[in-house]
Amino acid sequence: MDVNVIKPQGFCLGVAKALQIVDESINDITIPRPIYLLGRIIHNDIVVNKIKAKGVIVLDDKNKTRLEQLQEIKTGSVIFSAHGVPPIYYEIAKSKNIHIIDATCKHVLKIQNNIKHFLANGYDIIYIGTNGHPESIGVLGISEQIHFVTSESDIDNLTINSDKIYATNQTTLSIFDLKDIKEKLLNKYPSIQYDDKICGATSVRQQAMAKQPKADLCIVVGDKNSSNTKKLAKVSSTIANIETILISTLEELDVNILKNKKTVNISSGASTPEEITNEVISFLRLYE
Repeated sequence: MDVNVIKPQGFCLGVAKALQIVDESINDITIPRPIYLLGRIIHNDIVVNKIKAKGVIVLDDKNKTRLEQLQEIKTGSVIFSAHGVPPIYYEIAKSKNIHIIDATCKHVLKIQNNIKHFLANGYDIIYIGTNGHPESIGVLGISEQIHFVTSESDIDNLTINSDKIYATNQTTLSIFDLKDIKEKLLNKYPSIQYDDKICGATSVRQQAMAKQPKADLCIVVGDKNSSNTKKLAKVSSTIANIETILISTLEELDVNILKNKKTVNISSGASTPEEITNEVISFLRLYE
């Protein structure tokens, strides 16, 4: 079997930096205990479970909002994930003397700061993102005046009468899906100031998937809750038009799907540990 590794692999810089911040905090004895992680630092269960094993308390109750879980913290420290959080989260933590460990990705922080700037200068804001995604929740928490767009159909419902419009987007969207939304916005609002904030790591990986060599199968390794990972799988199946599966670990790989496959491509999300992907690659290269 021929195995083509679609690069880049491993953590993006934002993920690597967030995990570094967490590790440094765990090892810093001056950081108030206990240390809480609000949600998952990144969308990868394997990584989060390793953090739990080091004594960090992960607050990820599906029946409660992150805001509700933050309000339950009485003492210690709280880690804000790479996805960012609404401004009120900082205010609540500070009011309770909770030590803040901010692991927000610099690209997400840039989006939040830009939106605050344009709001202060009288602009209407359009934000394109995924409903319920923590990055979107963080941005939408800045102001109720932000117009939220999740698809082209949402644009039809926009009623903005100002010429001062600033639009931007979630960092992990599909560059191919975003293209159509952007064109529709520009057609409806010609004066719009559009700021494409798909992060470089996301863009490069999606472009590599779109241009991947022909194969009988493409395997994308990553957490099934990871936005950037799911977008890679979508690009592979819809743009490259290659049969594609998404697995979190080697254990999830059904070897039956490999029968009669002569060529397999493999990629991974920006929040996937490289050792997990390498384990799948090694297995495929030994498979007969």
